[in-house]
Amino acid sequence: MNPINYSEYESEHSGDFQTEASLYQKGFDIRLEHARWSCSGTASVEIRNSCLIRLRLPADDFNQGESEHNLGRFSGRGMRHFKPLGQLLFIPHGTEFHLKHGACQQKALICLFDTAALGALAAYHWNWEECANESMLNLQSPYLQASLQRLAEEVAAPGFASELHTECLLTSIALDLRREFLGTQDSGDAAGKLSARQLALVRELVDAGPAEDLSLQRLADICALPVRKLSVYFKNTTGKTLRHYAAQTRMNKAMALLADQRLLIKQVAYQSGFQNAAAFSAAFRKAVGLTPEEFRRQRLG
Repeated sequence: MNPINYSEYESEHSGDFQTEASLYQKGFDIRLEHARWSCSGTASVEIRNSCLIRLRLPADDFNQGESEHNLGRFSGRGMRHFKPLGQLLFIPHGTEFHLKHGACQQKALICLFDTAALGALAAYHWNWEECANESMLNLQSPYLQASLQRLAEEVAAPGFASELHTECLLTSIALDLRREFLGTQDSGDAAGKLSARQLALVRELVDAGPAEDLSLQRLADICALPVRKLSVYFKNTTGKTLRHYAAQTRMNKAMALLADQRLLIKQVAYQSGFQNAAAFSAAFRKAVGLTPEEFRRQRLG
C-alpha cells in the first residue's frame, strides 16, 4: 500500500502522528492513530492509488476538536471554501484534499484500501473522477460508522482470522460507498469478463465448500453462460483459472482452520473439501511447502 503523503504549507510545524495499533495486508492498511498539532495550519493530503476513510474516535485525554479545528475541501471541485469535517470522512483516490486544522489533538481510525486488490471488488469499475463532493467530508451513515467502529475494535484486539474478517468488513464498506457515490453501474461482459454479480455468485458457491455442487455446468447455468465462456470469462476477470481459484480457496480455508487447535488434521481435511487426510496433507505440502502439522506448529509458535 502507498503511504499517505502529508505536507504542511502554512505552518513550520507539521502534525505529530503516532500509531497505536495497525493491521496491514495486500489491499488495505488500517491504523489507530493519534494526531497532535501544536499550532494551526493547512496541509495537503495525497493518497495516490488508495482510498481513505476516517472515523474520529473518542478519547478521554484527547480534545476531539470542534468544527473550527477540522476543516477541509477538495481542490478543483468547485469548493472554494473550507467546510467542517464530520466524524466520518472519505477521500477517494485521485483527488487533491486540503486540511485546515487548529492547535488540537485527535484519535482516529484511518483506513487505506485499494478496491482493485480486495477480492470480488476487482470486478467493478471504480471511477472516482469528478465524483468528489462536500458530502464526503461529513458522511451521515450509521451503517458505515458501525462498520468502522467494528474495524477499530478488530485492529485494537485482533481475533481469529482477523485479516479475513477485516477484508470482509472493508468490502462491505467499499460497496456501501459505491452505492452512495458511483451508483449501481456494473461491469458487464462486453469486454469478455464476468459481471460483478456473476463473479460474486461463482465465488459464493466455491467458497461454500464441499457441500455444494461445484460442477462447471452448474456454475455456468447460474451465470447464464456456456461452460467454455464461463471458464474464459473467469480467467479474464480474475487472472486465475476456476480450478486454480478453487484449489487456492480450499488452501486458505485449511490454513484458517489449522489455527484452531481443537480440530484434528482429518477434520480440517474434510471441512476443506478433501476426501481424506492423506490427500489433504499431500496437496497442502505441495501448495504451502509444509505439512499441515508443521504449518500449525509454526503458526501457533
